[in-house]
Amino acid sequence: MGNRCGMTGVNRDIKITTLVENTVYGKGLQGEHGLSLLVDVAGHKVLFDTGASDLFIRNARQLGIDLREVDCLVLSHGHRDHTGGLHHFLRLNDRATVVCKREALRPKYKDERENGLMHPDDLDLARFRFVGQTEEILPGVFVFPQLPVADEADTHFEHFYTLTDGQKRPDRFDDELALVLKRDLDLAVLSACSHRGITNILRTVREAFPEGVLKLVLGGFHIRTAGTGKYNVIARYLSDNLPQRLGVCHCTGVDQYALFHQSFADRSFYCHTGWVETF
Repeated sequence: MGNRCGMTGVNRDIKITTLVENTVYGKGLQGEHGLSLLVDVAGHKVLFDTGASDLFIRNARQLGIDLREVDCLVLSHGHRDHTGGLHHFLRLNDRATVVCKREALRPKYKDERENGLMHPDDLDLARFRFVGQTEEILPGVFVFPQLPVADEADTHFEHFYTLTDGQKRPDRFDDELALVLKRDLDLAVLSACSHRGITNILRTVREAFPEGVLKLVLGGFHIRTAGTGKYNVIARYLSDNLPQRLGVCHCTGVDQYALFHQSFADRSFYCHTGWVETF
């Protein structure tokens, strides 16, 4: 495994706090089209994405969370609704390591609209650790940068482009990674948008940890406007591989969440701004 982020004391509880999501129900909090999750695990704090602006910082303050204590920031991919708060975070926190794939810094587009990381040339790359293989970045915290596509039906590439070698090409999201939390045999899988497919991500994690028990899957599945066809691909896989808790949010869509709840009842929940999940 590669070098780890800063290490402190150990607490076996794992807590995931949603700092930003599209929807909000908590008093004083706000939502935006974006996602940011804070993971407290083994005495460390890991931030997973930064939403689209500095809103995740303002919500954290409202929740009594000091983001200057974050040890690692993990970027799931280079889209602006997940990296828009990056510069704000780096000004606030002067010690955290940023973990991502190098491809996350490439220009990105949604059709003709620029949709990638803002002002990449202004970043201090000395604070970045680019990953290419599965690594344990903190005790029990793994990044999965290699996400093979076993089922092309569960991919979400339409209308997205990236700039490589000076040419605009269809984006297959080579920059995407997933975050996995492991405690003994228990596993939690966090995926921000699942452009490469949540079923493909789960297959990859299960291959890496064949004895693992899937306790939690949480994130966006990018099927908000995809109709029931894409949902059915995911639902068929989950019917045989259902985690104890299935948290959906962001680009999954509230309407599609209703289908998950209809299929999997109380095993599923909607992860809105301010939601806290502990295991």
